[in-house]
Amino acid sequence: MELNFIILLVSVGLVMVLCMLVVNPIAQKVSAKTNNKFDDLLVEKKFFSRALQMVPAVIFSIGSTQVLNEDTWLLDMCSRAVNVWYALVAFAVGCSVFDVIETLNDRSQKNKNKPLHGIFQAVKLAIFCVSAIVIISQVSGKSPVFILSALGAAATVLMLIFKDSILGVVSGIQINVSDLLRKDDWIEIPRHNADGAVIDITLTSVKVRNWDNTITVIPAYELITNSFKNWRGMEESGGRRIKRSLLIDQQTIRFLTPEEIERLSKIEILKPYMDEKRQELTSEFVAKYGDQAVPSELDMVNSRHMTNIGTFRAYCNAYLRSLSGIAQNMTMMTRQLEPTPHGLPLEIYAFANDTRWIAYENIQSDLFDHLIAVLPEFGLKLFQYAGYLSK
Repeated sequence: MELNFIILLVSVGLVMVLCMLVVNPIAQKVSAKTNNKFDDLLVEKKFFSRALQMVPAVIFSIGSTQVLNEDTWLLDMCSRAVNVWYALVAFAVGCSVFDVIETLNDRSQKNKNKPLHGIFQAVKLAIFCVSAIVIISQVSGKSPVFILSALGAAATVLMLIFKDSILGVVSGIQINVSDLLRKDDWIEIPRHNADGAVIDITLTSVKVRNWDNTITVIPAYELITNSFKNWRGMEESGGRRIKRSLLIDQQTIRFLTPEEIERLSKIEILKPYMDEKRQELTSEFVAKYGDQAVPSELDMVNSRHMTNIGTFRAYCNAYLRSLSGIAQNMTMMTRQLEPTPHGLPLEIYAFANDTRWIAYENIQSDLFDHLIAVLPEFGLKLFQYAGYLSK
């Protein structure tokens, strides 16, 4: 019996070596020659090499019952060892299967950005727990029910130990179901100094590559229990907001002279506004003073008249409508904010139709380059500290 058992062990060892050094390399070469990428993925995730370990396990399980007498301690030990072997192989094969599914999900254009990595990790953790219970049961000789009862008694301690994992699993499910976060989303979480793109969503954490190329790791449950800003809506809308003010020196704000009105009326994009405004103001003046009245300096105060700031505001709106880089179907306006000691803020509010960072900055910069350069044509100046100008 002892000789037969030794022969069995040697045979199992030879089959294991044969599977690893012969069968597995053949499977790799065959898969490499096929056009189907699925078998390549199975080889990459070590599905075949792990599944082949079941062959020597089955041989050892069957052979031990044939060469060993029943009701012997050695057969009992072999039976337990085979069960542990099965559990380990099942865990390894299960992990490979879910690695393949996860990779296929990542390659799918429809689901590649969905945060399923944490879900797959949770499933692997569940498989590990089942395998661990089976292994402990076989090694200790206790029923799995007994092991589960013991774990139930230690549930409080286990919850403390695996608190982050449990919260992470729940948070991962909520993030996935609610579609709160995806890979490559741009998020901002000031309390964690995170401002960048999501590069990974795991069972317990979210990794963010900040714009300075540093990595911030955030607990997954932090995204559920606290607020964060996700810029995905901006990217999907196709428009990125421009919201910046020009601080106008209030001492340069005044009424336009007839000569300036005539000169500004020659600006092509401003001409429709100037013609309409002049007609409107002339009609009001005639209705108030009569056809024979002549405008005087007093009438500048007593009646409506065009100002350089109002005309420039109209020019900004007309210029925004003329730009191809501005989303014409979104909110677009130029407005005055409350005057400050640093000048009168004239805010440009519009949306660039390219959400990419560099393209957006170029659109915004080109816009304000032009507006700042054209400002003197309206008799206006930007506010600057006198001390700065004297240097």
